[in-house]
Amino acid sequence: MFSGTLKGVGDAVWGLLVEDGSLAVGIVAALAVTWVAAVLFADPLRDQLGWLLLAMLVVLVVLNLRAAGRAARRKTAEAS
Repeated sequence: MFSGTLKGVGDAVWGLLVEDGSLAVGIVAALAVTWVAAVLFADPLRDQLGWLLLAMLVVLVVLNLRAAGRAARRKTAEAS
């Protein structure tokens, strides 16, 4: 039973990163925004860019998990 759960988690992570693609694209976009901000901002603001990157990545992961949950619910409802 435990290995089935791990397989399900692995499949979900694989789907988020590879099959969906939006998470990977979002990560690249967040890194690009952070890089541009690091080039443009002065030193005092540049020190806070790690927090900006963290916030963008947390929002991105939450949105992708929410979308994956909706898709799983829809798939489960169709199977019933």
